[in-house]
Amino acid sequence: MIRAHVIAVLAVLAAAVGWSQTAPGFVVADYKTFDWKTSGTLPPGAEYHLLYEEPKTHAVQLMARFKARYSLPLHHHSHDETIVVVRGRLGITANDKEDVLGPGSYARIPAKTRHALRAAGLGRTEFLVLMTGPYDVLGLESPKAK
Repeated sequence: MIRAHVIAVLAVLAAAVGWSQTAPGFVVADYKTFDWKTSGTLPPGAEYHLLYEEPKTHAVQLMARFKARYSLPLHHHSHDETIVVVRGRLGITANDKEDVLGPGSYARIPAKTRHALRAAGLGRTEFLVLMTGPYDVLGLESPKAK
């Protein structure tokens, strides 16, 4: 019985050591302190704040925001993408169908799925982006935002 408990404790400790080597550490950030940046790959009107990049796979977690009436034309990514709307309304078009999402709603977009995004509300739209690998924007149809 004692041996089983010792083995269980050792297993938990070993797992904790592994987690501590890959976890980003405890981070708390106030929205007002976000360092919003423009992207060289997106038309003007889109900004992002990097939350975390996983060192081994380069998977990213970021906050993104579009100005009112911003449109990002059809494009795709090398990796799966999950989007969670935080503020405003986001139109996501894929397979010739648009879905408009509000705060708390999400979409999971498989790798290589061509899709377009637009700020569908009256003001700025903000959303969380989770990529399963490095962030890229491929096949962007137009260099200009609408």
